[in-house]
Order: sequence, then C-alpha cells, then structure tokens
Amino acid sequence: MLISKHPILSAIPFAIDTPNPYFVRLPRITLSEIVTFIKDDVNLPNSDWIEVLDKVLEEQHNCPFEVQPSKTLPFWRFCVLESSNCPDSFGLVFIFHHSLMDTRSALSFHDELEGYMAQYSGLETSDTVYSPSLALIPPLEGLYRLPVSQEFFQSQENYTEPSPDSWTGAAQFRPVKTRFSSLWLSGVDTEALIALSKKERTSVTAALQALIATCIFSVLPSRYHTLQGDCAVSLRKLLPEPVTASTLGCYVGSTSTTYHRKPSFNWDEARRTKVTIEDAMARKGGDMPVGYLAFIQNQHHWMLQKLGRKRRSAFELSNVGSSFASRGASNFQIQGMLFSQSSSACSAAIKISAVTGRDGRLVLGFTWQEGAVEADMIEGVKRALKGEIERLTLSA
Repeated sequence: MLISKHPILSAIPFAIDTPNPYFVRLPRITLSEIVTFIKDDVNLPNSDWIEVLDKVLEEQHNCPFEVQPSKTLPFWRFCVLESSNCPDSFGLVFIFHHSLMDTRSALSFHDELEGYMAQYSGLETSDTVYSPSLALIPPLEGLYRLPVSQEFFQSQENYTEPSPDSWTGAAQFRPVKTRFSSLWLSGVDTEALIALSKKERTSVTAALQALIATCIFSVLPSRYHTLQGDCAVSLRKLLPEPVTASTLGCYVGSTSTTYHRKPSFNWDEARRTKVTIEDAMARKGGDMPVGYLAFIQNQHHWMLQKLGRKRRSAFELSNVGSSFASRGASNFQIQGMLFSQSSSACSAAIKISAVTGRDGRLVLGFTWQEGAVEADMIEGVKRALKGEIERLTLSA
C-alpha cells in the first residue's frame, strides 16, 4: 500500500558520479530482498535490547546503497528485530537514503505503516510489488526558490578556516566508517525538560542545542573556547502543494549558532538559540547552505576540495519532535522511537538525532566518523548530558 501510494519509494538516484544525476524508477520491488529478520533472546526493552539495537544500527549505517549491474535494489530496506522472550513486541528498523526523504517523511511513513498493519487480515500477499505510475513529486529546488544574498554566497564560496580555539574534530577525510550510540531519557525527565523549556520561554530543540554545547565543552581541553552548532529545520511550511506534512521527500534546511565556553549551562543560551532559529525561519529559507547548492556547477569537485580542511561545525542537531498520536486499540502500535543519521566525511564532527516516541521518552542518537572523534569523548558527552538534564529536572 505504501509503495503504491508514494512513488519515491520506487525511485533510485542514477548517474550520481556525473554533474547531472537523476532518479530512475524501478519497475518492481521484491520484498524478500529488502527485509531482514534478526532474532535475539534479549527482553524488550532494556539495556541489553538497546545494546543490540545500537549494534544493528551501526552495522546498517555502514552498508551503503549502491546501484549494482546485476541487481538493482531500492534505496531503502527493513530490519525486523525479534526476541523469543517477547513474542508480542518487535523492533522495526527503517533504513533509507537521504536523497529519497527526510526524517519528517520517516515519521509519516511509520504512522501510515502502523495504520496498514492494523488493517492486516492475515492474507498472504505477493513478494513482488509493482511500482505505481504516479509522477515523482518535485524536489525542494523545483518547488521553491531559496533566496541567497551576495554576502552569504561569498561566505560559502570562500573557505575560512575556523579559529584555533574552535573545536571541530579531525579534519575532513575518507573513508567513512559510522559509529553509533544512543541515549534514552526517562519519560519523567523528558516531560520535565519540555515543561522547563516552555517555562524558560524557549524550545526543547534550542535547549538541547545549548545543553549539547555545554557538555561538549565539559570534555574538551580548556584551550577550546568556541563551538559552532548546526540545527536542521523543516522547510515544508514554505512549500506549495502537493507537499504536505505527510509527503515523502527531502525538504530541510539548516541554521548555525556559535557558542562560547561558559562555566555551566544557562537558559539565556537556550533563549538565544531559539531566536537564531526563528530569525533564520523568518528569512523563509534564505541564506541556508541548501540554497547555495544550486550554484555549484560540479558538486564532486566541490566536495573533494573539502577533504583535508577543518570542519566548520562541532555538532549538528536534528530534532524531529514527537511521533504522531496513538490510533488507540490495535494489534500493532508504535511505542518507543529512535532516530539516527550516518556520519559524513564532510559535515559536523558529531551528529545528534532526537525523537520522542509515544512512550514519552526523548531518545538521542549519536553518530560520528571513526577517527574524527574518539568514542570515549562521545560517552563523556552522553554522561554529561544525561547528568545535566537530570540536574535541571530535579531542581524543577
């Protein structure tokens, strides 16, 4: 049902090593080729289950999507995690290439899938699904002109190395091996963080950004005094039909905030971050890196020249918010959720992906490139972040 409704699920990027890549539609999809079942004896959910899930996600991040001469598979797949000790629960991992869709799309995908599973009558269906004849929805640049000022254009065109007191991890390099680790907050701490953010006249996203910057500083040598943090933002509200909140596609931009080392977290930094995000959105997608992409004639050359240079940003936060409301009684119901992104050769040193499931738990997925950041540092940031959030919620 989902494949027949969303044409992007049957599309793969082609000629990606040329200046003019494009999408090709697959005539059919064989489900058994893209669905893998993984069985384990751990109980769901607990720390052992989280450890298994983290391992599976790290492995999946390091299995790239490729166009193969002998067999062409879609640029998405499923892993189903089952436990013999918990036959009524399972984990569903949806892995997809970012050229197909953004994370808001993934939330919508899960919500629709849950609805179709609730209607499932037990009938055996064909392993082969034929692609729909529906036209692909245009990409972001085909729907909306992202304004770019001359000043911003020049800032993107000319590389300026970050100052020596700004931490950005190791210089940009290949090959990329993604490392992954998750942090699950309790429902109580999540609820308290949401309430505190509202009370302090800021947003959860802005609070998380300021908290992450504080916690990265806490594990860095004292010679580092500044950090740049990027934040992914949805541009869907700017787009005309046929794009809606539930359309599968990639419609995101980003903003950046510079942080200076402070003795401890304070809400002023969270409020400042919120203003930065609001100001960026008020420009209606103007002066965002995604808008500059249209001016690059040879993206391969542009990306390759980044290698060996310092990164611009220490971290990137993508907070997709909460999953959709529960449908009520059903055989299948979404419970907890986890979101992650692959690391990149040319990107922020640490990527943090946030989502709040219907169980009320905010979950943060940390990804980094092996060799760009040490695993011990990530664990230190996670510990500091968990401790800082618990301290804030206790004081409230």
